[in-house]
Amino acid sequence: MKLVSFSVENYRSITTARKIPLSDYSLLVGANNEGKSNILHALTLAMNALVEWHRQLRRTSDGRVIRGGVGSTMSRYGREGYDWETDFPISKQKRATSASTTNITLEFELDEAETQDFKNEIKSNLNSTLPLMITFGQRTFNVLVKKPGRGQATLTKKSTRIADFVSKRIRFEYIPAIRTAQSATKVISQLVERELFRLESDPEYSGAVSKIEELQQPVFDELAETIQSTVAGFLPSVKSVELKSKRESRYRSLRRDVEIIVDDGNLTKLERKGDGVQSLVALALMRHASEQSDEDVSTVIAIEEPESHLHPRAVHELRAVIEALAEKNQVVLTSHSPLFVNPQNLKNTIVVRGSKAAAASHVSDVRDALGVRFSDNLQNARLVLLVEGADDVTALHEIVASRSDVLRDALAAGTVKFDNLGGASGLRQKASFYQSGACLVQCFLDDDNAGKAAVKRVMDDKVLKLRDI
Repeated sequence: MKLVSFSVENYRSITTARKIPLSDYSLLVGANNEGKSNILHALTLAMNALVEWHRQLRRTSDGRVIRGGVGSTMSRYGREGYDWETDFPISKQKRATSASTTNITLEFELDEAETQDFKNEIKSNLNSTLPLMITFGQRTFNVLVKKPGRGQATLTKKSTRIADFVSKRIRFEYIPAIRTAQSATKVISQLVERELFRLESDPEYSGAVSKIEELQQPVFDELAETIQSTVAGFLPSVKSVELKSKRESRYRSLRRDVEIIVDDGNLTKLERKGDGVQSLVALALMRHASEQSDEDVSTVIAIEEPESHLHPRAVHELRAVIEALAEKNQVVLTSHSPLFVNPQNLKNTIVVRGSKAAAASHVSDVRDALGVRFSDNLQNARLVLLVEGADDVTALHEIVASRSDVLRDALAAGTVKFDNLGGASGLRQKASFYQSGACLVQCFLDDDNAGKAAVKRVMDDKVLKLRDI
């Protein structure tokens, strides 16, 4: 199951942002205060609400699925959920009625097996995508099917069952921009707690908890007898007192009482490490969780400004981690760093401007959004070919142009450019410079000791991969 697009209506500064396209790896870019964080928060709010949906449902004796209570809108990671007074656009609140809502539409694409399961479980055909609109009012939220066409009325009547169908097949994770040690500790603790929760279905684990309760019971009984004999002296009507441990509280404490120690030459508690290290630990836990997840469950991971607090060299490492996450999961992130842009597929990059969002049509759109400034002759460059010397540039420019009409036109238009390193030792600096300008980089070096040393350094630092060289 894939989340192929989402739309946001009436959420904070976003009045309408329609059909924001998503792929396995999607990046939201934009200047400060343009709305990209609000768009990501809207996605987080809706996905968390949908994932939690099936926990509110119960089946009746006749097989019907009904909703058991009012929906909570609290986010999993402690960030406040939906608050109508602050999250519904303030400019519209004076004209709002009790029916005024924030609407977030999630559009899913099912594979062939899931489409057949949908037919079997819901008793309806699905011949294209499945859009679900999560509406947030002043006190609760609801999920509706928003599929146009003749079948909408039928599907709308089955909204509860359809939402249940989807929510059991998706998983959502969110990592906020780590701003403080306290917020980092909270995120990390909850990620660890989620993984330990998996143990509770293990009979051996449950048996161990039961054994602890069995060992504690004589102590509880003795305390209860002491309390009863003392209290009965004042209140003769008290016949007995009983002490019991709360099993869920015990499970919860076993999940939460975890300390992470980092050994980097000195044993240090994680909460005493810098924000950058804590950000990387959170992402490492997220990566582990995604690798351990059920293959029948699709995972969407939202990451806000992953480069926060990191040294530029570490951002290259982080990019490799996120790319690995995107191989098995859908990743949606916001960033101010051009290093996360893939110029090879600009449709994956969403430019947010004026609280509206659209896929980038040209690399210059991305550079404008990120504030990247290139000289005129590089403004249109999407691919930069790095060679060692100026003579190499002159020769290869003519050779390549004569061999390929496509490349000749690209060189003339400036979308492909040659540049020289002034020697192999300049590879890392030049490659980083062009990557920070949202360019693809290919480099051609002599197969000598200097070239090999430059390649080793640039690969060790995760600036380039072997395929780029």
